[in-house]
Amino acid sequence: MSTTIDVEKFVKDHQQEIEHLVNIALNRAGDIVNKRVSTGEVKPNLQEVLPLMLYEILITHTTSTLRLAAEMMEESLRNNNKDN
Repeated sequence: MSTTIDVEKFVKDHQQEIEHLVNIALNRAGDIVNKRVSTGEVKPNLQEVLPLMLYEILITHTTSTLRLAAEMMEESLRNNNKDN
């Protein structure tokens, strides 16, 4: 059985949720970097802050993306089952 996933429709339907999740990832990363700089664990320069910031954004964003992908697949399966 072949299932079609309309990614464009899913993104349009979930635009606000996606933007919210991106903002959460950015804010979370900023908070973590800020704490580590305040404690002296990381120096406040680009060489030390940027890799940590990117790592934290990727961790949070990857988790969000996997959750959204699972939701998209489940939604697609529900829609295809309705059609059959």
